[in-house]
Amino acid sequence: MKLSDNLAALIHLKDKVHKWKNIAVLLSILSLLLAVKMLTGGGLSDDLVDGDYIANIKIDGVIFEDDFRSEMLGKIAEEKSVKAVIVNVDSPGGGIVGSEILFDDLRNIASKKPIVVLMGSVAASGGYMAAIASDYIIAHNGTLTGSIGVLMESPEVTDLANKIGLKFNTYKSSPLKGSPSPFEKSNPMVDRVIRESIADSYQFFSDLVRERRGEKINKEFSNIVFDGRVFTGRQALKAGLIDEIGGKEEALSYLEGNKIDVKNLPIKEVEIIEKEGKFLDKFLGLIPFFDGVKSAKSSHQIMAIMP
Repeated sequence: MKLSDNLAALIHLKDKVHKWKNIAVLLSILSLLLAVKMLTGGGLSDDLVDGDYIANIKIDGVIFEDDFRSEMLGKIAEEKSVKAVIVNVDSPGGGIVGSEILFDDLRNIASKKPIVVLMGSVAASGGYMAAIASDYIIAHNGTLTGSIGVLMESPEVTDLANKIGLKFNTYKSSPLKGSPSPFEKSNPMVDRVIRESIADSYQFFSDLVRERRGEKINKEFSNIVFDGRVFTGRQALKAGLIDEIGGKEEALSYLEGNKIDVKNLPIKEVEIIEKEGKFLDKFLGLIPFFDGVKSAKSSHQIMAIMP
């Protein structure tokens, strides 16, 4: 082996040592940041602690249960420096339980300080359930909203399985256990029980809308408001499902009418969705960052979601 080969090998080894040394330093920084986050309790962002302000939060994507979101909304409700909240809703809906929890969390804020909802492109079904937590709802002309209803979907693969020669044996303690199942033919008993569950969830949803919007719903639209259809913002205004067509300026005008000093209070973004892989993405670039929905909790979960 030539001297030049030995020298090249040493240089290569030195580069590898430096590379792993740098990675170790970055991991140490990451560990320190995570430790600080745990010790400080992960409160509102550092740039939100000085002075009074109007919190601006976003609810987008499909809605499921989210402990972090509930924790952050609880902190917003108790934070004295937050004088009002603008809630931006852009969601087609989600799980009925997740939507209910979000509604309750927003009502908790509304019991302590003014909130106003700004609808984006879509604020339907579970998204509309979240919106009615506010006493005032603003939408754009082209916003799609309403879709007050509940649905449940369950695939069935029995015919396909028969065609390819597959057979599924199911053993259970009672006829309705595990139903509906993609591996069993549906039957009238299963259909009846599922429809009863859906009807009960729908009753809860529609009662909530009547409680929050009952006096504002136009009697001319009372027969169609609850049939599951989608409304544009203009139609929703006529039906009484929303209060105004507009945007940010109209939201600030509403807050000003509720004795909020909008001219002197800054509007600050507050993240209520936990970002997975945020630190690793920032410092190492090893874990991609996703803003989308994690996954449905169950293939049979009853959904309040726009078709």
